[in-house]
Amino acid sequence: MTKRISIDPVTRIEGHLAIETSIDGGMVTDARVAGRMYRGFEQLLIGRHPIDAARITQRICGICHEVHGIAASIALEDLYGLKPTENGLILRDLILGLHLVTDHIFHFYQLTLPDYVDFSLIGQYRGKDQRVAELNRIFKNSKTFAPVKMIDAIEDVTLSIELALGYTEAIKVRKEAGSGLASLGGKVPFCHSILPGGLTTDVTSDLLMHYASALRQTTDFVNRTYLPQALALAENFNRYFSIGQSHGNFYGNNGFMLLEKPLYTAGVSRVKDGRGPARFDQIEEVNDATFLDEAGHPQHNKASAYSWVKAMYYDGTPMEVGPLARMAVNDDADFMKLLRPFKQESIKSSVMSRILARAHEASKICTYLQQLLPRYQSGQPTINAPDMLAKPTGTGQGMSLAARGALNHQVTAKEGKVTAYQLQVPSTWNFGPTVKGVRGTVEQALVGTRIGSADGQEVAGKDAIEVGRIVRSFDPCLACAIH
Repeated sequence: MTKRISIDPVTRIEGHLAIETSIDGGMVTDARVAGRMYRGFEQLLIGRHPIDAARITQRICGICHEVHGIAASIALEDLYGLKPTENGLILRDLILGLHLVTDHIFHFYQLTLPDYVDFSLIGQYRGKDQRVAELNRIFKNSKTFAPVKMIDAIEDVTLSIELALGYTEAIKVRKEAGSGLASLGGKVPFCHSILPGGLTTDVTSDLLMHYASALRQTTDFVNRTYLPQALALAENFNRYFSIGQSHGNFYGNNGFMLLEKPLYTAGVSRVKDGRGPARFDQIEEVNDATFLDEAGHPQHNKASAYSWVKAMYYDGTPMEVGPLARMAVNDDADFMKLLRPFKQESIKSSVMSRILARAHEASKICTYLQQLLPRYQSGQPTINAPDMLAKPTGTGQGMSLAARGALNHQVTAKEGKVTAYQLQVPSTWNFGPTVKGVRGTVEQALVGTRIGSADGQEVAGKDAIEVGRIVRSFDPCLACAIH
């Protein structure tokens, strides 16, 4: 007998998302992923000065903000024919990199762990560590961490306490990292200093040292706590290396290119033809199942639609984007070393591979930023400022990175006014709907999942935690996806 499980809204994500699954014999046989709230940022940019995009697009999201300012600036540099200063490029990478790391930390501790850890186990602690006693007091009096039935929560009390301590330390680390970002970007969130041509900030030695201190603390936390705890989670939930598998196709952009060897090279990895270069002209947006007409205008009563998210394709193929995609496209050997103890012979789509890819990427980016920081040249210009009175006509493209995957901006202008703006964001790639019988990436990842405990026993719909774990492993941002 087929039954339906609906999760609306999905919590612990950014934006408004609904998941509807069909369950037959304890297994997901079909899934629909629906974005619920239209934003319209592409439309509200039309008619404005092109440079406004560097500020306005950052407001798309309250979590991934600076990434849009950077992608917009790259697109605007292409439109204006503007080359950033060397210091501007360095500062841009320093901001982008530390922001991505803090985003990954936030995803693991604040958004993911509550799906795996029973925080009430802290109450069994009988030691004298005052940090744990304070944690127990907080969690015991918090509705957020009220005990809930979890069929397979980690049973190890010591590990649960360590993860809970990591949860609270992560909040402090993100605060310090945010302060470091603000020292370069002027403020956080929404760094106003990010503009085409570089950054407007007058970076003094004191500001640079403050950033260096924040980076040092963040790097220490990533390598000492985050990465080891992500590995510990994988050891306890090894079966999630075979759960949440999408179509197996990956797409990623260039990123962090300022050292001798780029951290990431743009490319695709597809089941049908392996790895290859990425081309912007192969990307297609399809509105068939989206509440938009062909011109991109809202059409809320469209009969064939069920989501505000567009379907995204690369050469006709739905793709997965994110840190895992970046590892797959670049055939990351160090990431493979992390996977092999879990009997993984290649980089494949799964819940746990996505979680480990974020932790590995955080460490990888921290190393890059530490090597890049000494290359900043004091006294040299940080921006090649655009001519605000110029009236460009043409199109500019910006291909960059966000924590959740590949991020593309395209701006079209005529005589100094925006006539079209196109955003291709990670969660649009991952959370698009079914079109012409081909499921979106997350929809495909849900299908085939057995709902219930590890022994296959079926449970009530409200306890179908596997669905939430799969969805959150993609770190959804529907505020960005419905732009």
